[in-house]
This record gives sequence, C-alpha cells and structure tokens, in this order.
Amino acid sequence: MKKTGLYLLAGLFIGGMAACEDANDWGYDAAHDRPFRPTQFETVEELPTSVQVSFKGVQDATKYVFEFSKGDSLLFNNIVRTDEVLADTLTPFSESPLVVSTEYRVWFQDLDGTSRYSIRMKGVDERTGRESGYIALCFDTPNEQIFTNVIPGTNSAVLNWDATKEATTIKYGEEVETQPETETTPAVLDTIWAEPIALTSDMQGQLTLEGLKSGTNYIAQIWNNAADEVLRGTYDFRTLGSATAAPIEVKAGDDINALLAGQTGDVTLSFSGDAAYTAGELIVPEGIANLYIAGNMVNGQMPKLTMGKFTFQAPLNNVYVQYVDIVSDGSAQFLVEIGDANFFKNITFEGCNISDVPRSIVRLNSGDAEVEGITISGCLIHNVALSGYGLLNIGKAKSLQSVVIRNNTLWNITDQIIDLRVEVEEFEYTQNTFYNDANTGIPKFFRLDKQPKSITVTSSIFSGPNGGSKTNAGNSDYNWLSYAGCYRTSDLQIDSREFTDARVLSYTAAELFADPDNGDFHFNPDLHFEGDGEAGDSRWWTK
Repeated sequence: MKKTGLYLLAGLFIGGMAACEDANDWGYDAAHDRPFRPTQFETVEELPTSVQVSFKGVQDATKYVFEFSKGDSLLFNNIVRTDEVLADTLTPFSESPLVVSTEYRVWFQDLDGTSRYSIRMKGVDERTGRESGYIALCFDTPNEQIFTNVIPGTNSAVLNWDATKEATTIKYGEEVETQPETETTPAVLDTIWAEPIALTSDMQGQLTLEGLKSGTNYIAQIWNNAADEVLRGTYDFRTLGSATAAPIEVKAGDDINALLAGQTGDVTLSFSGDAAYTAGELIVPEGIANLYIAGNMVNGQMPKLTMGKFTFQAPLNNVYVQYVDIVSDGSAQFLVEIGDANFFKNITFEGCNISDVPRSIVRLNSGDAEVEGITISGCLIHNVALSGYGLLNIGKAKSLQSVVIRNNTLWNITDQIIDLRVEVEEFEYTQNTFYNDANTGIPKFFRLDKQPKSITVTSSIFSGPNGGSKTNAGNSDYNWLSYAGCYRTSDLQIDSREFTDARVLSYTAAELFADPDNGDFHFNPDLHFEGDGEAGDSRWWTK
C-alpha cells in the first residue's frame, strides 16, 4: 500500500507539471511590451525661466522625451513644448552599474516666470520602437524680474529693464491704502492703474513715466504677449519729495538758501540732472520739519551739487538726500556736523554719489541729540575721510537707534568705515563693495567702542591693495562679530584682526573687478565669482 501510494503521488506530480506548462503558455498584448518607466523624476531647482530635473534612466532607451503643459496640474491638455534628449549626450550625475539606478540631471530653459507647468517624460528605444510609460510632475516657476532698476524723480520715474528679454507692455499704478471702516478692520492696499503702455524697440529697455505724484508709492509691471500675458517683472518704488507740499524747482544759479528762507513744514528742493548747482553752506532755517533734497535724472545724469556742508538752525525731523551727485568744495571738514541741540531725528542718503568730503559724511558729537536713524543706501562714495575721522563718526549722542550702511560702493575711504563710541540699538553693514587703491590705506574698518544690541555685517566685499598697508577688521578683537557671507580679496593684507568667518578669495581686486581704479566694479565674467548676485553693491551684479 505504501509503494502504490508513492506511485500515485508521483503520477499526480508529473501530470500536474504537464498541466502547468500547458496552462501558462499564454499570449501577450504587444501594447504592454515596454520598458519600465523611470523610478525617479523630480525637480532639483526652479528658477523664473528655467528648471533642472532629476531622473533615473530607462533600460535600452536611446532618447528621453519631455512634454511641458502650461497652466494645469498634471492634465496635459495644453502642451506648449516637447524636448528630446539623446541618451548618449547625458552625463550621469550619480552613476550606477544599472541604468535604471543611474541619476541624470537636465536643465530646461526659456520657460515663463510666475507660471505653473506640468512635465512628463518617457524613455524611447528608437531601434525597436519600444517606449516606457510616462512619469509626471508639476511645478511653479517663481516670479521673474527683468527690471534692472527704477530711478524715481519728484514727478517721474525712469524704468530700466533687460532689453534682450521679450516684453510688450508696461503697466503701472498708484498704490493707495483704503481707510478701515472700523478700528478692528485692517487697511487694504489697492492699486489705481494707469493706461497700459505698449513697448517699442526704439525704447531700448528704458521708459520714463511722467506726471506722477511726489512722495507717493507706485508699482510697475512688465508683461509679454498680449494673447497669453506673462508677467516678467514687478518693481515697487516711491517718488521723491513730500506728498504734502509741491516741489520747489531749483534752477542753475539759484541762491538755494534764499529759496529755503521762510519755508515751513515739509520742503522739497527739486534739482535737475541737466544742470549743475553750487551751495557753499546750505542753511536749513527754523520751521522746516522735513527736508527733501531730490535729484531728477536727465539722460542718465544726476544733478551735480558742489557744496561745503549742511547747517541746521533748529531741530527737525527728517532729512532725505536722494539721487544727487554731491561734490565737496573742501570748505568744510564734515558734510553734516551736529554739535549742539539742532539735530535731526533721521537722515538718509539714497542713490547718491558723494565725493571729496575731507572727513566724515555725518559727524554726530552732541550729548543732546536723540537720533532715530542714519542711513546710507545705494550710494557710490569716493575719496572720503582722506583727512581722517572715517565715513561716519559718532562721538556723542543722548540716544541712537540705528545706523544702516546698505548696498553701496565705498571707494578710497580712510581711517575707518565707522567710529562709533555710543550705544546703538542696531548696526547694519550689508551688501557693500569696498575698495582702496594703491595710494589709499585704511588701518581698520570698524571702531565699535560699545557692542551694538543688534549687529549684522554680511554679503559684503572688502578689497584692494589698500595703499600697500595692512588693515584690521576692527579696532579690537570683537568676538561677537562675524563676517559670514562676506568676501576678502587676496591683495587686502591683514595685520592682526581678521574678518572672522569671511571667505578669503585666491585672487586680487584687479582680477575680480573690471576696472576698479577707474570705478568699474563689474565682476570679471571669466572668474564666475560665487558671490555674484549676492554680495557687494547690486549695481555691479551680472544681469
């Protein structure tokens, strides 16, 4: 019985094998005879007009096909472009013995900013016609910015953009804040749009807006393609001067002090870029609450004002000096000197050129002064403090809230950037380009006798042969001060106090910049400077 059972089981097993072989002898649908789709597909970096994608390879693929659909989320009902990439042109980003485990990365250019795209890809074997299935993803390109800058005037603004980029329309409008209906209702920012302006090729990337209101916030937008509008740039700006008082037009040869005499409240002096002016001692009389020195660009030129110094005959709130080329006549050591109770609450130099001031732009030496802020922004400052004291000199003050030096080019400055001997709530030195040539030396950059409650020093460049002398980052060892995000060129030699955490470059200022001795601080394109677009005065960045 046992032997018979074994024979029976063996027969059943053999018969079962035959039955399995017959049962699995199936046909197949040729439509499904394809390679596996990629196991990875994702974006690595999304820029306003480009995207880098990462994907794993497809076995036997000779090319990869990418389809872009715009304005939907993985629906692919608006295919706007198809790109093919040959497999033998790809360089592995992360190589593996298996094609399906090898990572590749590819950039796609000429996308629209501020747009949603769906992208799908497949691998194709052109020798057999076999294709993998699609794998897809969705991404948004960030806002694009082809405006290079906007230079405001009192009643106008010059818009500049990259003329190599396609654009058809400028839209602009006044930004107004609606008053809340109740105390608990927040105010709403609204825009009163003007008539759009069609762009023409003869504009060459520049348009002047006329008839604007003084001291008013505006927004400008640049668009392309009227049928499928693409936003290519947005810029918020504020016109110069006071919103509450009409500008006083200053003509060449005018007695500026006579124009100021008897004025009260807000006063705007409006200068024109096609004229030159002299002031000697510019006297601000009692009764003026806020003073605006406003320069209107003409054919790319700032108004030139040759003067000695500002004198205030009474305390005032705010002083704004904007887009004026100020050249010292050498008759005064300081452009602004406060030594008594006739002080300002805030003073701002914005977008100016300032040169040849023997000592400091601002000298504050009054125990009565209660100052909120000193700001230097977007300026090109040349040959200042050659007689000492430094760019800013703060010896005494009853109180000082902030000192901000941001986005400037400082060229041939001696003694120090700032001599700060009082307590300050906030000190900021960001995004500045500093250069001293072979004839000008600075022994130290910062003298900070009291540690600021808040301090930021970053995104700046320190450079130049510095008159052949060594320098120090500070007057003392400030173990609380980091220069992270800053760069120092190799020709700026250090004495004993280094720029802690700054990146020391292997090349000199003459190699980094186009022509620093003549004031051209554009970066040498052959170097591919890693700080381009992040460090130093933004006017020199590669556009």
